[in-house]
Amino acid sequence: MGFGGSVAAMIASLKNNKRDRTTLYDKDKKGKNASGSSYGAFVDHKKMSPEEFKAFQQKLKEKKKAETKRQLILFGVIVLVVVAFVSYFLYFFPTK
Repeated sequence: MGFGGSVAAMIASLKNNKRDRTTLYDKDKKGKNASGSSYGAFVDHKKMSPEEFKAFQQKLKEKKKAETKRQLILFGVIVLVVVAFVSYFLYFFPTK
């Protein structure tokens, strides 16, 4: 199956036109990636007392509990609608 060199020329053209992509592992000596940006060490500017931290944790737990409750109610309503829809078509829909 000879293609007259057209396939080889296409492959060579694709290889020559391929752009260089920088990877995660292409880093210079300063620790910056190839695009020049780098992240410094994390500095926590806002200090929180243990009491504030406990209150923050409690607030997060309450939010999570409320979100879970909302999701369960929504799921229950959706299931109820689907069951009602299916039962309507199974039992009450007139068939010939």
